[in-house]
Amino acid sequence: MIDHDILQDTIANTRRRLLDARTPEGIWAGHLSSSPLAAAVAVFALHLVDANRFRSLIENGLRWLASSQQDDGSWGDAEKQDPGNISTTLLCYAVFSAVGSEAYSETLEKTKKRLIQYAGSLTPQAISQVVYAAYGKDRTFAVPILTMCALAGVLGENGWRFVRPLPFELAMLPRGFFRWLKLTVVSYALPALIAIGQVKFYFDRPANPAVRLIRKLGRNRTLRQLEKIQPANGGFLEAIPLTSFVVMSLASMELKDHPVVSKGVDFIVRSVREDGSWPIDTDLSTWVTSLSVEALLPPGYEASLSESERTNDLPLVSGSAV
Repeated sequence: MIDHDILQDTIANTRRRLLDARTPEGIWAGHLSSSPLAAAVAVFALHLVDANRFRSLIENGLRWLASSQQDDGSWGDAEKQDPGNISTTLLCYAVFSAVGSEAYSETLEKTKKRLIQYAGSLTPQAISQVVYAAYGKDRTFAVPILTMCALAGVLGENGWRFVRPLPFELAMLPRGFFRWLKLTVVSYALPALIAIGQVKFYFDRPANPAVRLIRKLGRNRTLRQLEKIQPANGGFLEAIPLTSFVVMSLASMELKDHPVVSKGVDFIVRSVREDGSWPIDTDLSTWVTSLSVEALLPPGYEASLSESERTNDLPLVSGSAV
């Protein structure tokens, strides 16, 4: 049995502690761990944009990644306390393969051994199969990961055939159309759909002439849309990985001077930490404040979003694409 008085005292103390944790601005802030996943994609994006200009950031990032590798050769989404996984380990393998020097040969060898344990071998077929198997029908994560692998050359000369297409031309359609089709909604669908869909199209055109024509005609229009939805600070959803995937995709298509790339690079550079690492996201204040306010609401108080507010994201197709 729980003593009611003790429970009420505990709630009151917790509430007081929560209120005391506010910043002078009246909000709640937080701090994310540095992330090997974020560091790997950020380093690779900067490398593709201008390896000489960002040499120090790239070298610092590689050094931090090497120091954060786990004993079994893997990396997790956060620092060493986070269990290693196939996705982050593969992204680190890609960046060290493409950018790393002889100084990181031991790091790379340990990574290869771990990936063989994950996938059975380092062949493009084995790598792509284990990635797709990890995420099922959802291409939200699998396609960006394999896109970076293709750009880094770890999927071989014909690596793009292992990267499934994303129908970026759908970004031209009204948002209500997606709700009508009952397509899966993810929060960062639009920038990923456009940038990663376009880089696949750039390097590997579809065989269907009608699809090829539609996507060719939609390139400039969807690029303008991508530029329009980019926040003023350059970071899509304040997320280093998402922004880096967009930057590396456009940079590899000879669009290094595109405004989206320039703003995205500025965001990535501003987000780096003193030790050469990057977090997944730059600012937790909105999320932490939302949770704190919800916790402080009196019992029975309902605070919900309207239907239009809850469905204000463009979906990313997670099923099969043309």
